[in-house]
Formats: sequence, C-alpha cells, structure tokens
Amino acid sequence: MEKLYIKTDDWQGFIKEKIKEKIIYAPFEENNLLFYQIVDEKNIEKIVYNRIRTVEPFKIFLFPFKERILPEINQLNNVIVMGVTSCDLKGLEILDKVFMEGEFKDPNYKKRKENLFVISFDCNEPYDSCFCWLVGVNPYPEKNFDLNLSLIEDGFIVEIGSQKGKEFIGDDRRFYNVNESQLKKMKEKREKVIEKVKEKNREFDFNKIENLKGLVEKEYWQKIKDIDNCVSCGSCNFNCPTCVCFLLEDISENGNFKKVKVYDACQFPGYARMASGATPRPTLYDRYANRILCKYWYMIENFKITGCTGCGRCISGCIGKIDKRKVITELLREKVNV
Repeated sequence: MEKLYIKTDDWQGFIKEKIKEKIIYAPFEENNLLFYQIVDEKNIEKIVYNRIRTVEPFKIFLFPFKERILPEINQLNNVIVMGVTSCDLKGLEILDKVFMEGEFKDPNYKKRKENLFVISFDCNEPYDSCFCWLVGVNPYPEKNFDLNLSLIEDGFIVEIGSQKGKEFIGDDRRFYNVNESQLKKMKEKREKVIEKVKEKNREFDFNKIENLKGLVEKEYWQKIKDIDNCVSCGSCNFNCPTCVCFLLEDISENGNFKKVKVYDACQFPGYARMASGATPRPTLYDRYANRILCKYWYMIENFKITGCTGCGRCISGCIGKIDKRKVITELLREKVNV
C-alpha cells in the first residue's frame, strides 16, 4: 500500500480546495464528543484528527435512518467522509453482504457507496467503552478506505487504499514520499494505542467467544442481572455499525404513493411480532439473547464475519448502563461452570 507524507498546513489547504467541488463531512468536537459536520472554510481548522470515533456510526451515510425506496431515488450527492475509524470500516463488510450481495440488492445502498469517498483516521485516544482488540480489530484502518491519515508530528502519513484515492491526490506536489523515521513513529504510536485498548479491557474475557453458539436457554440470560436494566430503547441497535434490520412503510399523500425504509431494532418488544400477536421473543431475555447471538453466532454462520467491531457504542449509548463486555464474560464463565 503506497504511503505519502503531507504537512498539516498543506493538508488543510488541499481540503480547502476540495470543498469547492464536493460535500465533505468530518468530525468536530461538541461537549467533549465527536460528531460529523459539513466542512466549510470557517470550520476547517477545527476538524479533529487526534481522537477517536464519532458518536454516530459511519453507516448513516450508506444506510440512513429513514429513506424513500419507491419511487426510486435517481440522484445522490457525491460525498467525502473524513474521520472514519477502523471499527466502522469493518462494519462495512456486513453491510455490503446484506445490501449488495446475494439475490436481493438495495439500489440506494449501491448508489451511495459509488458516490462515497472515505478518508479514514487512526484512533489515538480510545474511550473506556472501546474494545476493538477483543474482537480482532485493530484501532487503525487496514482496508476499506480510499485514503487513511495517521497523525505524525506536524503532518500526516497518507496511505492510499484505492484507485480513487490515488486519483484524488493526483500529482499534487504537497504530498511526498514518507521516510523510515516517520513510518517508525507511526508504528510506535499504533502499538501504544493497542496497549491502551488492551488495558481498558483487562477484566473481560472473549477468548472462548465461540462458546456462545447455541446458548439460547433463557436460564443463562436470566442469571445476568445487568440485563434487567435494559429499557428496550434500541440505542444499541441504531448505533451499531453492523445492525441492518429495517421496516418498510407504505405512505400515501394526496394520491402519491411512497415506500419508505426505516430502522428497526431487535430490542423493541414488537420486533418480529406477527399479525396474530404471537412473537418468537416475548421476554426481555429472549430479545437480549437474540442481539448478542446475532453478533457472535448468526452473522458468523451467514456471512463468515463476526457481527461486532468493538466500537463500544452499544455500551456508551446504553440508558441502562449495561456493559456488553461484562455480560459476555459472565455468560461464558457461567456456561463453563455448568
């Protein structure tokens, strides 16, 4: 993978030229958290490069919370998204399989992806809820990006991950070859961040995560008292990079028909409920088990990929203060001891 180097001031000048041509989103700080905002000349110097993932998942650019699917959307904007992190890029592998592969394909998803340019960032300051390392994901992007930025001293190492990325840079002379000293610093910085993630997860054990397979007995889940705190709000579903469930709504306004796709959540009491009122998951424990097993069993069976990227949004966004890492650790220990 080709790597170049650009100084911070030159990069800002480079992006300032690009905002004249494209819509660019980037992470900005608000109340000590990061959110995507559109970049303009007034805020370009406030883009946050040295932190962590945004509050909202990157999937919203490809799989919006609500969108029309009929009549078909013919035109979508070309968008550049900066600040995408490794956990969100890993989630793309599930989204691609659901919406672009197989017998049924989502035309909106395909169009959005074709019109999307991804500039990812290395993570530098992981949250206490981050656990990417536990599920085999490093806190720096390794694929699925067009360009990746690693902040080093007064500039960035820029990894080119696609032909689109190469064309985006073109022959701009502000980019030049990276040297061995810079590459060494990038490697050392990445290793330090891995150690930070490891340290935040010392008490949790995912080593036998495959033992969750088949763990459908309600009795196991009822023993985990933290699950009682779930209020079925759906935050863990909506903020997850790999949750893909949705409902279809038919809307008629003044004789005009629309079919709309909107997020659904397996934590909702009405999820999977049939017209008769019967449901395969009548209790909170059934629904919580379904969510966990979907990530660590069903998605592996269906897509050959773990459905969790360790972003920690399900933990930080949980009203009931449920730490999924603790739940899984307790479940695995309970199963071993039985």
